[in-house]
Amino acid sequence: MQTLTLPLSLLIIRLSAATFLAAWTSLKFRVPQSFEAVFHKFYGLDFVTQALAPVVGGLQMLIVLAFAIGILRTYTYAAVLLMHGVGTLASLPNMLDYTTYPNQLMLAALPTLGALVALFLLRAEDQFSIDGLRHKSQPHLAPGA
Repeated sequence: MQTLTLPLSLLIIRLSAATFLAAWTSLKFRVPQSFEAVFHKFYGLDFVTQALAPVVGGLQMLIVLAFAIGILRTYTYAAVLLMHGVGTLASLPNMLDYTTYPNQLMLAALPTLGALVALFLLRAEDQFSIDGLRHKSQPHLAPGA
């Protein structure tokens, strides 16, 4: 009999990471000026305006929701890992100055990034997901799909 410890752990990681990412994504709708400021400050992209915030936020929210339910695991897990990884790397200089407020809050991105890497590597074991349940009922499907 197979233990449920790993699949249950992966479900907890996926849902907690999705909650974290959804909160950040929702800011694009609630505070679009911060979206513009982040792209100017961290990425040096001055052409990004508040008008793009709901478009980018909508796409990100769809990806985060697909990630949360575990559909198309290879693609959605990679997409959230890439989105979060780029943001984390861009804010790394601020994280190094963690004694200055609010930089220490950015440190929460590091364990989230680690959890997303682990989840991506273990995606085939994430049984409590749409893909995991579909694979169980149709074993001919690729497990990491």
